[in-house]
Amino acid sequence: MRLRFWMLCLVGLLSSCEEELVHNSRIDGDRCMSLVQKQIDFGPRLLNSKAAKETAEWIAQEAKKAGWEVEIDEWTEKHRGKVNTYRNVICTLPGEGKDFILLGSHYDTKTIPGKADFISANDGGSSTALLIELMKHIPKGGKSVRMVHFDGEECELNYAHNDGLHGSKRYASQLLVKGELRNCKAMILVDMIADKDLHIAIPANGDDKLKDLTLELAKKNNWSKYFSKGTMAVLDDHVPFVDLGVPAIDLIDFSYGPNNSYWHTEKDTLDKLSPRSFEIVGEVVLQMLEELR
Repeated sequence: MRLRFWMLCLVGLLSSCEEELVHNSRIDGDRCMSLVQKQIDFGPRLLNSKAAKETAEWIAQEAKKAGWEVEIDEWTEKHRGKVNTYRNVICTLPGEGKDFILLGSHYDTKTIPGKADFISANDGGSSTALLIELMKHIPKGGKSVRMVHFDGEECELNYAHNDGLHGSKRYASQLLVKGELRNCKAMILVDMIADKDLHIAIPANGDDKLKDLTLELAKKNNWSKYFSKGTMAVLDDHVPFVDLGVPAIDLIDFSYGPNNSYWHTEKDTLDKLSPRSFEIVGEVVLQMLEELR
């Protein structure tokens, strides 16, 4: 009886070690949390705000420090009788040939009347932090990687043709005009990826092969419980690329708090996030890039 007990303990210890090995991640979750805090320190990244401009410039500085080429694309659009200024931060890691993989996130904060304390730690802050962290881990060689931090994802009133997804629409149209769409072999969008209660339900409006690859890698890492195929379409920054025929996927946890009650509220704060969620999603994205490049 005693021998059987110790054998079971040994099996449990070995299983635990094996699970920890499989769960290893190259992503520094604590650094990601500090990168979210940095964005919070700028203040809400609202449309036409100083904080939005400072955040774009900071993203550019971080990319340059990581050895990436950077361009800030600034433009204006007239909407509801006023002129709005937007900035996409386009970061490039050159590779071989013309083909590239596109990573995307948005950094702007939604303007919510009467809620000036909405700091959007997860909705914009987390995905921006993860992309900055990823810059350190993506090696040169293979296809180029373009990382675009989109502005203007959030709508002012209601999502419509001229309200919301401003940055992603602009960049997708630029690829079309330049004849580069055919060179974009995949578009991976991350959004709201650091919830402590992590579950990425991949929206239905995305590329099936990329969905299968994501689930395959999640299974390989023993993280299947964190990823699944969702049944609903989601309007997000991958949509302009899907509409133009680019294979695209949105890695989003669109169940944030009980009944999604933290989304677009003052409850979207740093304490709701987990370093481990950054590590899980980030490692899967890294492995996706390795497969696609």
